Amino acid sequence: MSIDVAKTKRNVRVPAIILGSLVLVIFASTLLFRASVLGTINLPELLGTRNNGTLIKPPQPLADLPLQIAGADKFQFDALPKQWTLLIPVASHCDEQCRQALYITRQLHIALGKNADRVRRFLVATEYPLDADFEHLLTEHPKLQVLTADATAFAQFFAKAGLQPLRDRQYFIVDPNGWVMMYYNNEHNGKAVMTDLKFLLTNSHENEDRG
Repeated sequence: MSIDVAKTKRNVRVPAIILGSLVLVIFASTLLFRASVLGTINLPELLGTRNNGTLIKPPQPLADLPLQIAGADKFQFDALPKQWTLLIPVASHCDEQCRQALYITRQLHIALGKNADRVRRFLVATEYPLDADFEHLLTEHPKLQVLTADATAFAQFFAKAGLQPLRDRQYFIVDPNGWVMMYYNNEHNGKAVMTDLKFLLTNSHENEDRG
């Protein structure tokens, strides 16, 4: 009888240990990810990976930038599902460099395949309405949401990180919690950005980090 009891306890204990280990791994990876976003640690360096984009130190909270939906309703990032975001700043006209950024980010989104629903794209215009050519171009990007920002507030927001996105043609990765954390420019090809995105998606658990 005592042997059966011991065996039963052992059978119960083994699954509990396995489950506990899985929970611990998820919890630890979430803490690691948050520490990386806040700049406490350099996650790519820790894992032996060098990011291609430039990290923003410290990351900037997107909530500090007043945004509107196409010049109308207030935009609330916190009300959206937790996803990674590609943020593309522009004025009211889209020149060749702007078109390149839109093209690269669209192709990246397509290439993500099954992970495409973990990433979205936002265009942030500092002048609105957009010109006619720009509006026509956007018909080629049906999944791109257009947001607007006051030009002065926009410049002040990025100046805190020493950045001038419109002058330097930078576009950004925003983490699922709304931190603007990394940027690229037209010197980065799609492969470089995709490498970083895949790394972030592999090492983040935004779905477990809700609430």
